[in-house]
Amino acid sequence: MNEGSMTVKPSSGARAFGYDLERLLRAQVPLIHINTYEESRAFDLICRTAATLDRRVLAWSTSRGVFNPQGETAGHGGTQPLADLLAALQTFDQAMANPRAAEHGLVFVLFDPYPYLADRNANPVYRRKLRDLTADIRIMGRKANCIILSPTLDIPPELEHDVTVVDLPLPTRSEIRTYVRHFIEEISQSDKIHVAHDVEDLVDRFAEAAIGLTQREIENALSYAVVDDLSFDRRDIEQIFRQKRQTVRKSGMLEFLDTDTISLDQLGGLDRFKEWIERRHATLTQNGRDFGLAVPKGVLLTGVPGCGKSWSAKCTAASWGLPLIRLDMGRVYSSLVGASEEHMRHAIQIAETVAPCVLWIDEIEKGLTRPGQHVGDSGVSMRVLGTFLTWMQEKTSPVFVFATANETRQLPPELLRKGRFDGVFFVDLPNRAERREIITIHLTRVNRMGDGLDIGALVTLSGDATATSRDGMTGAEIAAWVDDAMLLAYGRTMTGGDLGLTLADFEAALADTTLLARMRAEELVELRRWADSHARRASTVD
Repeated sequence: MNEGSMTVKPSSGARAFGYDLERLLRAQVPLIHINTYEESRAFDLICRTAATLDRRVLAWSTSRGVFNPQGETAGHGGTQPLADLLAALQTFDQAMANPRAAEHGLVFVLFDPYPYLADRNANPVYRRKLRDLTADIRIMGRKANCIILSPTLDIPPELEHDVTVVDLPLPTRSEIRTYVRHFIEEISQSDKIHVAHDVEDLVDRFAEAAIGLTQREIENALSYAVVDDLSFDRRDIEQIFRQKRQTVRKSGMLEFLDTDTISLDQLGGLDRFKEWIERRHATLTQNGRDFGLAVPKGVLLTGVPGCGKSWSAKCTAASWGLPLIRLDMGRVYSSLVGASEEHMRHAIQIAETVAPCVLWIDEIEKGLTRPGQHVGDSGVSMRVLGTFLTWMQEKTSPVFVFATANETRQLPPELLRKGRFDGVFFVDLPNRAERREIITIHLTRVNRMGDGLDIGALVTLSGDATATSRDGMTGAEIAAWVDDAMLLAYGRTMTGGDLGLTLADFEAALADTTLLARMRAEELVELRRWADSHARRASTVD
C-alpha cells in the first residue's frame, strides 16, 4: 500500500489532522511517523481516531514497556523485558497473530524509538524486526499500522522507503478561541477570580497572541496569568509573549530583543522606507487579512555601513508592536553532515511558532553567500541558502523577514529575485536634512536640546555645507560624535569650566575623526551604481 516514502501535509487543525490520520489507517499504511513535540496531544488524537475505526491501540516506550491507552502494561507485569524494543515488536507480532484482534484492527504506537533504530552502534536486529513487521502488514494485508511519535526525524536508510511522515499542526485560531472561551467559563465560576467584561475581545486577543504555541504552552500561560493576580484581562496577554520568549531562548540560534522603549520616530531620515513600512503594517493585522491582503515576505536593506539598517529593524518591530527575533547565522552552521540545514529548518520553525513577528537577519551576506563564495564546504552553504529561499518563496506564516547587508557584491542573485522580498532598499549616507534629524535625535537622547546649540552649525560641521550633499557623517558617526563631545564637556566642567555642551566641544571631537565617506569614497561610488539597478532608495532622491 505504501511504495516509497512520502510526506503528508495535513490541513491545519486537530480535526483535519484526525481526518488525514484516519485515511492513512484505513489505507493500512504500515509505518507512519508523526513529527511533534506534543506527545500527549498526538497520542490522544491517535486513540480517538482508532476508536472511530474500532481498532485496538497498543503503545510502547522504553520507560514503561508495552501498555494500552488506559496505562495498563501488557504482559510480564510491565517488567524490564518489554522495555526493550525487540520484545515490544514481538508482542505486536503476537497481537497480529490473534484472529479476533486482527479482525478489528490494531494500531501500534512507538514513543521515541530512534535511539534503537538510528544509532550506528545499536543492534541491527531492531531495524530488521521493524522492517519485518511493516512487511507483514503490507504484503499479508494485515489490518494494522505502526506509528512512531517523535519530535525528531532520524529515519535509518533501511526504513526510508517504508515511512510516511505526518506533521501534527499546532492549534489553530479557532481551536485556541474555543479553548480560551472554555477556560474563561471555568474560572468565571469562582468568586475569587475577576474576569474582564469584554470577554469576546479578550478571547480574540489571546487567540491572536497565542498562535504558534503548543496546547500545553497555552495551558501553562493561561494558568499562570490567573494565579499571578487572581484576575484575567488584557494585561495577562503578556504571559503569552513570555512563553514565546522561552521558546526562542531554548532554540539556541535565535535571540529575543526588547524594543519596548523604541519607536519609529527615533529613526532619522529614510523617509521613503518609513512610509513603505507604515503602509506594510496593515498586511499583518486581522483587518488586513479579512480584506484579503497577502502575508508580507520581508524587506532587504543594503548600503553604507553605519547608516541605520540595524536600527531600522528594531524601530520597525517596535512601531508594529511585534516581537523582534534575531537569527545568528554563525550558530546555524555545524561541522556535522546535514546539521546546518536542520538548524536552519529549526530556526524557521521557531520563528513561525512566535509569529506574528519580525525575524531580523543581520549581515545576511555573511551567512547566505553567492555560489562559489565558500570553497570547500561540501555545498553546505548552498543547501542552507536553498532551504531559506524555498521557505521565503512559499511561506504563509506572518513572519516578516528583515534582512540587512553591507557587502552587496556577496549577495546571491537568487536572494534578490522577485518573490523573495517585498522590497529591496538602498541606504545611502544621510544628506543635510537627514543629518539634522539624526543630530536632533541624539541630542534629545543625552538631554542636551536645551543647551542652546546652533543645530545648523552642527549640521554643517557633520558634512558638506550644500543642501543635498551625501558626503558627510554616517548615523553611527554622528552618535559617536555626540558622545565624544559629551565627554569633553564633562571633563571641562570637572576642572571648573563652563557648564553645558558647546559648539567648541563638537569641533574638538571632530578634529581627530576620519569619516567613512573619505576612507571609502571609491566603494561608495560602486555601491550607488549597484543600487541604481538593483534597489530603490530608502530616502528621497536629492
